[in-house]
Amino acid sequence: MTRIDDQAILIKIINMKNLDWMDRASACSRLGIRPQTLYAYVSRGLIRAQADPVDRRRSLYSAGDVDALAAQHKRPRARAKVAEGAMRWGDPVLKTKISHVADGCLWFGAKRADTCATEMTLEQVAAHHCDVPRFDTNPRSPRVGQGGLSAALAYLAQEASTVAQTSDSNRMALADEGARLLSGICDQWLAKEHKGAIHERLATHWDVRDPDLIRRALVLLSDHELNPSSFAVRVCASTGASLAASLLSGLATLTGPRHGGVYELASGVLDAARAGTKTLDRYLIKHAIDDPYTCGYGHPLYPKGDPRAVHILSNIAKSTAYSADFEALNHVADHFGAPPNIDAALAMMTHLLNLPKDAGFVLFALGRMAGWIAHAIEQRENPFLIRPRADYIGALPVSVQKRS
Repeated sequence: MTRIDDQAILIKIINMKNLDWMDRASACSRLGIRPQTLYAYVSRGLIRAQADPVDRRRSLYSAGDVDALAAQHKRPRARAKVAEGAMRWGDPVLKTKISHVADGCLWFGAKRADTCATEMTLEQVAAHHCDVPRFDTNPRSPRVGQGGLSAALAYLAQEASTVAQTSDSNRMALADEGARLLSGICDQWLAKEHKGAIHERLATHWDVRDPDLIRRALVLLSDHELNPSSFAVRVCASTGASLAASLLSGLATLTGPRHGGVYELASGVLDAARAGTKTLDRYLIKHAIDDPYTCGYGHPLYPKGDPRAVHILSNIAKSTAYSADFEALNHVADHFGAPPNIDAALAMMTHLLNLPKDAGFVLFALGRMAGWIAHAIEQRENPFLIRPRADYIGALPVSVQKRS
């Protein structure tokens, strides 16, 4: 059995040059920003970062890039331009205590996500996200249907038409409601009731002897800052809609090919890579793939590699003999010049565990549900409606044109 070193999994995509570097405090002070904004600048490629050679747990930032950005900041920008930049992997726009990305790591509150994945179940991390003492998914769901995504969506739609508004419940009551819904969605999706924690139910249904990788994946997927589906949940919750309605909006958003659907492309790319370079090239051309992120490689928030992927792949390597699968994964990473992210890691995991074709999306949806519940609860406690303005670029009436 061959163990794969974490560093061998990650592909170096940044060629650092001999530049002057500064620490985080100095960079933030120079720009007059918070650390979160600094990380956003790094993710957008505006500031280069590298590990501190003295302490690799810390990052250093290019002094030249910081100075150039500081000079730009002295020039006033229209509020519309600032808002537009914030909508595309830009500056933080909503306050949350649930999760954040800092120093190349994903944090669940004050805990690192990979630490949570080592120690917790999905139920335990859900309680952590919701800031409640318990999150019990034992309550049984109503009679299960035919299974699959359509059954999960139908279940939430039915619940959304019957349960109370979010404004009618306190935090613990909403967490209990969320646990009931998560349990119900799991059973509806699998078209069968199983006992135990969510990872145990999935392992039983998929006939997996050791559910540890499933547990780790669910925890790592439980939240990821203000991603599209979590933002959709918060928008819905801000209107006072029910928790079920908020979760329904999140699940519907997750089905998009540029969000939860990335896993399907990542799986296809990995299959093509196993068949050889020519097959991979044909697959990429057929699916018009020119952005690595759309098929599970690279990530705007993690220039040096997705730590969730590192955790999953390194734990796969500890329990699995080296195979052509790792060669295929690294071949695709070399092709794109970007390391695998969580979607590619899921594709690898589901293949090696011989899971059903939709297993990656099921893991993504059930795991992320824990974060959605926390976001809905947190948003309920904010008194404002999420309602941004639109930047109209269409034709104007003649009377308006004359006045302008």
